[in-house]
Amino acid sequence: MNGFKKMGVASLASVFIGGTGFAQDEAGGGKDLVLAQQQVAVIHKDLKDAQTRLASQRAAIAEEKPALAKEFEEVRVRLLEQRRKVRIARMAKDDRQTLIKELEKKQYQLAQDHQFADRQLGDYGLILETFLLPGEEKQYAEALKGLHQSEGNPAQRLEQRLAIVDAGLNRLESLLGGHQLQAEAVAPSGEVKTGTFALAGPAIWFVSDDEQLAGSISREKGNLSPRVTPGERAAIQTLIAGGESTLSVDVTGGKASALASLEADKLDIFRKGGFWIWPILGIALISALSGVVKLIQIVRIRTPQPDWVSRILTALREDQLDEAEATAAKAIHPVGDVVGQCLLYVKAGPDVVEEVLYEQLIGVQNKLQSGLPFIAITAATAPLLGLLGTVAGMIRTFNVITVSGTGDAKPLAGGISEALITTLFGLVVAIPALIIHALLSRRCQGIIQNTEKLGLTLVNGLRGEKFK
Repeated sequence: MNGFKKMGVASLASVFIGGTGFAQDEAGGGKDLVLAQQQVAVIHKDLKDAQTRLASQRAAIAEEKPALAKEFEEVRVRLLEQRRKVRIARMAKDDRQTLIKELEKKQYQLAQDHQFADRQLGDYGLILETFLLPGEEKQYAEALKGLHQSEGNPAQRLEQRLAIVDAGLNRLESLLGGHQLQAEAVAPSGEVKTGTFALAGPAIWFVSDDEQLAGSISREKGNLSPRVTPGERAAIQTLIAGGESTLSVDVTGGKASALASLEADKLDIFRKGGFWIWPILGIALISALSGVVKLIQIVRIRTPQPDWVSRILTALREDQLDEAEATAAKAIHPVGDVVGQCLLYVKAGPDVVEEVLYEQLIGVQNKLQSGLPFIAITAATAPLLGLLGTVAGMIRTFNVITVSGTGDAKPLAGGISEALITTLFGLVVAIPALIIHALLSRRCQGIIQNTEKLGLTLVNGLRGEKFK
């Protein structure tokens, strides 16, 4: 290249000199111009040849560069390893032991991280395997084949678990777009039907081939076949046929539908209550009948007019005993019978009439309060019977725990809820019974006090001057 550059400079100098000569001598200038053009052509040819050789040299360098870089990296790694060995060799014995412990600790941490990642990926694989529909098992069988392998090369097993994650992501992508497949599902009656599943995210719908069953899908733990909750048949058939439809989606995975079905079945709570719920309902029924009878008895009672006693006393002053007894009998109140009995002893004197009054009040009190003690007993006994049923249910629940353990909380929660039903019914019966007893007792006590008041008014009237 240096030679080419020098030749080019010389040629250019010749060109400039030739140009000057051309201005001075036309004959000599023509020859110099031809010579200069020839030299320029030689220069261009040499330049192209040099560029071609440069490009080929660069291509050769680029081809050799990866190998040289790899070799350089290997040499660098070996150099670092040799330096590390030299550094370790120069260390004291204690320093080498400290370094070995640090390396062992780091190795243990990495092993723990590897085991944690392996367990997490394994759990993900189990969840994916659980949520696969029967028609999807063959599709993902290849990815899940290494799921239950506990032995072998850890690195290879980790690669298999990562393949499961890839399969799960692919399934998630397909679910986001929505797709259909043929598989079997369980009808509410327990019959297994073959049909078409429509999957869109977490929502799954099913239509049987005979089009007799259609509804949303809920997955139950321990049950490989999905269960169909019937509903929205026309909309689901339209969706599977490729049309547009509006469907309800249970984002809780079927739990909300199951809860709604439990709330809809109101009579099932009596069955879950067990034996002890029936004594509670029995005493509740008897207490209710007693309360109704007592309420009818009290409602029929009418307080006499304010001048009722005065009219009786007036009749007695006029020595019209029959009219006084007729006036007393017209009262729709226990005081009518009490005063009627008292009038039989008017001639015996006010003291005797007062004694008869208190004797009759005892009968009135007993008659009005009949049935109320049973309502009070119901209010006190119903919670105790409910507690007894709860204790019995808890004993059964602990027996289940003894046999099956505490791994699954679902049967335990069901047993506890059933045990608490008796307490619920006991309180439901006791609280109204307590309120009814309080109201009826207060009303009966008011009637008794009113009867005593009217009776004493009669006695005090008899003690007047006109009856001495």
